[in-house]
Amino acid sequence: MPFWLLFAVFLYCGLCESEESDLGYGLNIGNAIDVFANYGDLSQVTQVVSADYEEDNPPHVEPFREKNIRVFLNASSRQSSGDTMVDMNILLCDTFDDLLATYFQNFRIEGTDKPWKAFLGDWILDEIMRAFGIEYDTKPDNCCYVLVKLTKVHKSVQMDDLRNVALKDYVKRAIESLNVSDPTDLRKFMKSYGTHYIDSYVTGNFIYQASTVFKYKRTGYNLLRAYIRQRNMRHSSSDNLRFYFSSYFLKQVGEIKIASGNKTVETWAKQNLRDSQYLYSRPSLLRLHYNPILAFKLNDLLGNGALLGLGLKTLRPLFKDQHKAKMFAEIVENDMKLWEVNV
Repeated sequence: MPFWLLFAVFLYCGLCESEESDLGYGLNIGNAIDVFANYGDLSQVTQVVSADYEEDNPPHVEPFREKNIRVFLNASSRQSSGDTMVDMNILLCDTFDDLLATYFQNFRIEGTDKPWKAFLGDWILDEIMRAFGIEYDTKPDNCCYVLVKLTKVHKSVQMDDLRNVALKDYVKRAIESLNVSDPTDLRKFMKSYGTHYIDSYVTGNFIYQASTVFKYKRTGYNLLRAYIRQRNMRHSSSDNLRFYFSSYFLKQVGEIKIASGNKTVETWAKQNLRDSQYLYSRPSLLRLHYNPILAFKLNDLLGNGALLGLGLKTLRPLFKDQHKAKMFAEIVENDMKLWEVNV
């Protein structure tokens, strides 16, 4: 075989090996993913909501399992550790869409205002409501909602700026040969090298009701909203939350769920976080608000099995040619809008 042909084969094999070694399935800051590969069901490859598994606690459930590729040669990031204790939030939602948007408020995908659709857009309503621990309702927007979350952050990672960041050689070559006037060629590039890169992420765990979800009668919801607003304004130590979460106001109390899907913790919560009022006894995360001992026990149980936040930015910075950058960004954002409407 001629020397030049041997050299070409060696070069090709080296390129393949380099690209293969740059492929991953975990949380790799700066790596690129194709959002459309699992759009509408990104929850299949990320641990963001409680899920039903065949086993109670299946092994090797990672917060992020989507295929990604290294496109930057020397990207750097900064990392910070989370709080040592859980943090409780009570979040008010006027509609079911608000509930979904609030749940995914720490998820940002450049090109869309509704990142939750990328994760749950393909789910039927019954599946979504079950994941939130509430009973199926054919008209969910006839009610208002309150989401109670107890969050424990393990770590937060943020990518540094891209001013001095270089590209991998095979990405450079792909961009140079890319015909941005051809949508088919652009979409082939997106499938090979992605649409967005991972700019930030947060891992940890949180419990919600199951984070806590309560489904409200409108009058009770308005009273609770007014109370929480006044409580936050005056920073009062007095606390009548339990009264506003009583059966007098509630239409339905959701089940307690955990984002990592850990059924052992869910079972512990259902057994230990019961609130008795009048003739009723039901699980309630508010028990943790009034019982520090239970809060400490839960804190020890929460691990690092869930994705709490994710920031995805388009691969526009890869393109030094501003025309190519604009054409690439336009087709990604247009496709995002189409997928958002159609899921």
